[in-house]
Amino acid sequence: MPHQTRPDFSRYVLQHPDGRWLYHLAKPAEFGATPRTGLFADDEPMTPLGDPRGQWWVAGHQAKQVTAVYQPYPQPVGYRLRDTSVHSDRYPHELAVEEWAGRAEDDDTFYRFYEAVTEDQPEVRYEYPGPFIVLEAGEPPAPDAPLWVAELPTALSQRPEYQHCFPGYIPGLRAHLADAVKRMRHVQYCFNGRDDKPSGLYVTIRVPFQEPVSRWRPKYGARGQELKTKEEVENLVTREMHLPVPDRVYGPNYQVALADWTAQVEFWTQVARDASVKACNACQGTGHVLDVPEPATP
Repeated sequence: MPHQTRPDFSRYVLQHPDGRWLYHLAKPAEFGATPRTGLFADDEPMTPLGDPRGQWWVAGHQAKQVTAVYQPYPQPVGYRLRDTSVHSDRYPHELAVEEWAGRAEDDDTFYRFYEAVTEDQPEVRYEYPGPFIVLEAGEPPAPDAPLWVAELPTALSQRPEYQHCFPGYIPGLRAHLADAVKRMRHVQYCFNGRDDKPSGLYVTIRVPFQEPVSRWRPKYGARGQELKTKEEVENLVTREMHLPVPDRVYGPNYQVALADWTAQVEFWTQVARDASVKACNACQGTGHVLDVPEPATP
């Protein structure tokens, strides 16, 4: 007989744009460690979405009834003497469950000498109560994806599995880009605007010339005296940029905001990448060539 429970009217199903129906089917607490052997949408097998907790399941249609099947572990119906060499009035060949429990409670030798005789239990079918309210949305974000902060209706404030379906924002774009830019070649500094500076990232890049340029620099001893030897160091050109990167990316749902997040990460990193090219020798890295008058002809 199907297992019934009181209706839960806060159940939802995600109608994916590609035609799939995604159901968040957490295991009922009453089944504990009982293995779940299958999930069915109107008796058709559902497939796992592949989330780490195994709670999202996929159906090819909107189900009228979602059912989970559980297989309880075999239950002991008696105990059999494993070591017949100790057979005696104290250790008979067989013991009923109640007899074994009473004796084993006072004498742990019964755990060593007896083995359980088990009987398979019938499967249990659990029907998830409806109705399922339809939400139009894509797949939930993976654990390592950017965080989503949703502006949830009150009815969903305690249901984090559906946050990605509603308007909200992804925080931390500026910090994410700062970490990415700091690791780029030739970047010396990258920090967020502070004090009275406009918000955004401030980036300092030091690049070499296309044709290496160097200079000799004095070397000093421990007492500050200038040594006879000098060292050759490469001349570098300093470029400073202000990138007005927003801190948050807003969207009507997580998928739209994530696409915008990805596009902005690519755009701003490309700006920093373009500024990291080597400096032109002709313009001395200034970005322009001096207009030197041509020599007068005799």
